[in-house]
Amino acid sequence: PIEVPSLSPSPSPSLFLPSSPSPTPEFSVMINIDFPSIPTAGDEFSFTCTAIVPETLVLEPTDFLISYDQAGTMKVIDGNSDAMQSLVMKNGNIFSKEVTINPIKTSDATNYFCVVVFEQLGVISYDEEMLSVKIPSPSMSLVLSPSGIIYE
Repeated sequence: PIEVPSLSPSPSPSLFLPSSPSPTPEFSVMINIDFPSIPTAGDEFSFTCTAIVPETLVLEPTDFLISYDQAGTMKVIDGNSDAMQSLVMKNGNIFSKEVTINPIKTSDATNYFCVVVFEQLGVISYDEEMLSVKIPSPSMSLVLSPSGIIYE
């Protein structure tokens, strides 16, 4: 069974992997999914997942992904043919990954999880955000015929 620990402080939820040793209580990962705006269906849309790990942690994540579930088993890149993702970028103790969906559709409006896994420590940490997608305004063109009838 997976246990949800009470780490102090714990800015992001963490799950212990069942057969792994428990991490030290000081271990916490700050994770954030940044949706810069509410996209409109048909547009290109990019968002970023960022994880800040303790500066004293010398391990790198064994997995860093953007998923439709908190366990990271339903990766966005696998489930959406319009999605592309960047490699994990590292700047000191900050890891980030960007996903671009082009074109974004109303069916892309769902929960997204940024999942960071440290198998060596038995920890999965994640952040969850709900993405909304706007429906574009209908476009209309009017044509006036010689007889004075307006066609749409």
